[in-house]
Amino acid sequence: MIHGTVAPGFEDVREAFALDHGGGAQLAVHQHGVPVVDLWTGWVPDRIAVTMSCTKALVSICAHLLAERGDLDLDAPVSRYWPGFRAGLPVSYLLSHRAGLPAFDLDGEDLLDWDRCTSTLAAMAPRWTPGTAFAYHSTTFGYLVGEVVRRVTGTTAGRFFDEEIARPLGLDLWIGLPAEQEHRVAPISPNRTQLAELLATRAGRAAEIPSANGIGDARSLAKLYSAVLNGLLGRATLDRACTPQTDGLPTPVVMPHPQRFALGFELTRSASPLLGTASFGHAGAGGRLAFADRETGLAVAYVCAHSGWNPGQGPDPRWLPWLRALSRRRGGPATR
Repeated sequence: MIHGTVAPGFEDVREAFALDHGGGAQLAVHQHGVPVVDLWTGWVPDRIAVTMSCTKALVSICAHLLAERGDLDLDAPVSRYWPGFRAGLPVSYLLSHRAGLPAFDLDGEDLLDWDRCTSTLAAMAPRWTPGTAFAYHSTTFGYLVGEVVRRVTGTTAGRFFDEEIARPLGLDLWIGLPAEQEHRVAPISPNRTQLAELLATRAGRAAEIPSANGIGDARSLAKLYSAVLNGLLGRATLDRACTPQTDGLPTPVVMPHPQRFALGFELTRSASPLLGTASFGHAGAGGRLAFADRETGLAVAYVCAHSGWNPGQGPDPRWLPWLRALSRRRGGPATR
């Protein structure tokens, strides 16, 4: 059964959401700063969920906010902020998966040790000349960008996100979940990887793993992207954040649906069409998805319990009906 509300004119989105999600799911949409869709199925209304790689956009927004304030220069070498970082490359390469540090020999509970993860990355030599190729920095991204945020602010990326973004906006969204919120967390199923197994534990949710353990609800993710569209980041900052960085570059990882990256955000691609070329955001393993579209002013978030999406096979079938319904909202006043 589908629960929740939709604004007049969005009834077809409700109809499109009425499908088998394999378990609990939420869909939230804002347009021009106004909530227009708030739907859920299979869960009580206050459920929160692990958002997997949607988290990468959260820590990226932190970096862009610091850049807008003049505290972080994305063109400066990482070593300006992180002395001892061996690779000679600018901060922007970390945000765009061009750093040549896509993986390290740490997994499982190793990921709970922030200092070990970041010191390992600081000492590594890039696998290719930075900037000349790209590959998805699936786990390392959060430690790389998060450590820059920590060095600039003197506090962790999760705490910075909470104090500077989540609390002012009234979001139920965390990188590092407070103990008092544990009872609200929906389980992940199935747990196919060591990382997913870790995120099924209190320790994995309490730590800061800014590549994957953002935890919250669809309402908060949609509200965050709506804020990004409507003034959290200035227009020039958002223009730069959404500029393609990897188009035309080679990648050592051959994929049937190649990824495309801007600065911290994914751009539309065949496995994640979003709402077209004006969209930016990030998908998460198993089918989580959050993004905004600058043409329509829509900010969209979908979270789910069942990890059903295989990006090697194209878009998640659970997305397509409501994406098609939302795609009919083209036009209207442009947003940032």
